[in-house]
Parts: sequence; C-alpha cells; structure tokens
Amino acid sequence: MSHLPFTISAYFFNALAVLANKHLLNRAIPDPLVYIFYISLVSLPAIFALPFVKIPDFETFILASLSTITWTMGAYFMFKALKLGQVSRVIPVIGTLIPLILLMLAVRSEALSITQIEAVIILTFGLVFLTATDWKGKLNKEEIICEVLSASLFAISYVILRSAYLKLDFLSVLVWSRMVLLPLLLIMVAIPFLRIKVISSKGLKINFLSKEGFIFLGGQLSGALSEVLILFSISLANPALVNSLQGSQYVFLLIFDRKKYPFLILLSKVAGIIFIAAGLYLLAFS
Repeated sequence: MSHLPFTISAYFFNALAVLANKHLLNRAIPDPLVYIFYISLVSLPAIFALPFVKIPDFETFILASLSTITWTMGAYFMFKALKLGQVSRVIPVIGTLIPLILLMLAVRSEALSITQIEAVIILTFGLVFLTATDWKGKLNKEEIICEVLSASLFAISYVILRSAYLKLDFLSVLVWSRMVLLPLLLIMVAIPFLRIKVISSKGLKINFLSKEGFIFLGGQLSGALSEVLILFSISLANPALVNSLQGSQYVFLLIFDRKKYPFLILLSKVAGIIFIAAGLYLLAFS
C-alpha cells in the first residue's frame, strides 16, 4: 500500500491546523504548555480502544511511549518558538530541518534507495522555495535553539515510532503510545502552578461557544487527524519519505491564502510547487 495519499491528506489537515494556530497563538493562548495539555487531552479517548488491540511486549511498549514523549517535547519547543518568532518563519524552518535530519539518519542506515534520496532532496528544495520569501523578521538565539530542538525531537520520535511499527500493527502501537500521556495530564492537574496555567482563568482564555472556541476545537481536530494520518504513513514508509512531503502543506496554505504576491515571490512559490511535483513523481515510481 502506498503512503502517498495518506501523507498528502495529513498535510492538508495540518495546513488547517496551522491556520488555526496562527490565529490563536497571539490572541488567546499565553503559554505553549496550554497547547501540550489539550493535545494530550485529545489523545485520551484512545483508552477506550484498549480492549480491541493487541497487548505489546515490553520493548514495543517502551518504544511507542518514548516516541510519544519525544514528540510531545518537540511540540512544546515548536510552540515556544512560535511565541518567540513569526509563524511564517518558525514552521518552515522546523519543517525543513525534520526531513533533512531524517534523511541523514536514513542514509547512515541505508534505509532508502538512491531514487528515494533524490526525491527527498528535491522535495526539501521545494519546501525551501515555497517558504523562503516568508523567512523574515528579527531572529534571536533562543528561537533558533527551540527550532533545532523541536525538529530534532520530532525526527527522533518518528524513527523510534517506525521501529515500534515493525514489531506490532499500526492500531495497537497507536493506542498504547497514547497511554504515557495519562500521567502527564495528571501531573499538570496535580501541580498547582501548572494547573493555573492550563485550566484556570489565567490559562486558556477561550470561550468554546465563541468564534475563537470553534477555531480552537477545529484546529485541534484537524491537527489530531493529521497526526494519525502521518503516523499511519510512517507505518507504511520510512519517516524521511513521509516528512519530505511537508512542502505539500505549504501548497495548501498558498491555495487558502487570498494574498496577492509580487512577481518574484510568486515565481519562487511556483518553483517550489514544481520541485514538489517532481519529487512526488519520483516517489510514486520509485
């Protein structure tokens, strides 16, 4: 089974989540920890699927749990970088670093063919051309550190998760990987200063019956669906191949954006789309 339709669908929903996050991060959410709390909360319904999946052995459970922990840490540093810098720069920088890190790991382990390596490189070029004109604004050391940490943790989490998928089926790994979030939620609720940040009046400043509330919930739903599809894609293919397609997310964002671009900027974005199309062609026939 090809991972391509699932991966591209994942980045479509991720584009929707990015639009929601862009709207909310500077308006209603004062601390990245709030997002981590609600991302973890969205994962809890996996508990109800426990009776219907296989019980993993100890090694697989540790791999799945470790993947979730590193991914959650990556998300925290990503949201922290978003608070420090601009969405138009932070997301593309992290999105470019992840496939490059995964490509280096895959080349060292000889997990990809020459054609697949070429496709990953072309797709990464596409991502750079699509987003390079948006990499603007003041850049500080703390933001760079957060971006590198976020990309590295995301990449490591996907590699670990792929190892778990090679030992057990997708649904079982997915469900058991969420269980490690339960103690994290309990810690956040139990510790007073964390509880104030995430669930008190000083935490999430959103009325769920308002426009912002619907945007927040829609963004969380889109993000969760995107992540499930990405995880499923990783169960089918090497993480480097899956994450190299992140440029397709920016094609969707470009479609959603009603802004009129100057000729040179539009030319750069069109070049990015051409690179992505070429990379997709290579992946489809590799």
